[in-house]
Amino acid sequence: MRGRALAGLVARLRYKPGWSFKVGGPLGSMLCVYATTPDAQHPERDRTTQHQFVVPDFELDGRTPVRWVFDCLLLCELHEAGEFFQVADERPFYPHHQDEGDPYALVERSEPTWP
Repeated sequence: MRGRALAGLVARLRYKPGWSFKVGGPLGSMLCVYATTPDAQHPERDRTTQHQFVVPDFELDGRTPVRWVFDCLLLCELHEAGEFFQVADERPFYPHHQDEGDPYALVERSEPTWP
């Protein structure tokens, strides 16, 4: 099961309110996870974030498609936790974004909270 074949599974997925899934990219090569959550910088407003994961060859990967999707969700939650977790006015595990590095790596770097 790769790419477009994953669409059948994705159509049946359910998670938290505000979270949705689709298969995208060339030939359905990406799992797209959309999360509408409070904005970590401005919690009074919501923000929709798109997380993208390359669909592996499950025969080589060793995980079932359901387990792989669940692992992707855990990576999304790790990223979100790093954005929201605070000690006083610091965010000690603020994750990478865009061109900074792997957005799903647990990093120890501090960012101040925003006004």
